[in-house]
Amino acid sequence: MFRLLFKVLGLFVLAVIIFLALSLWKGGDPFRWLGQQSERAGELLKEKSEELGKEADKLKEKVGAVQDTTKKVTEGVKKTGETLKEFTGTKADK
Repeated sequence: MFRLLFKVLGLFVLAVIIFLALSLWKGGDPFRWLGQQSERAGELLKEKSEELGKEADKLKEKVGAVQDTTKKVTEGVKKTGETLKEFTGTKADK
């Protein structure tokens, strides 16, 4: 547990040192560049997530249709079984 804590703390300290060094050396340019690149990546992620959402909606509709069909078939089988029992009777009736 302490190893993990020290590793996380070390990474945090390293990130702060890198931030300060870049700020003093190049100013805000590296951070603006990172922002622009992440914005481009964000647009791509947004487009792909929309496509994935549409595919998920299609899949959900198909599953709903299969569930409806399964319910109808199950009800039909139950009704048929009850009809057969009424027609043939049971051993207790004989």
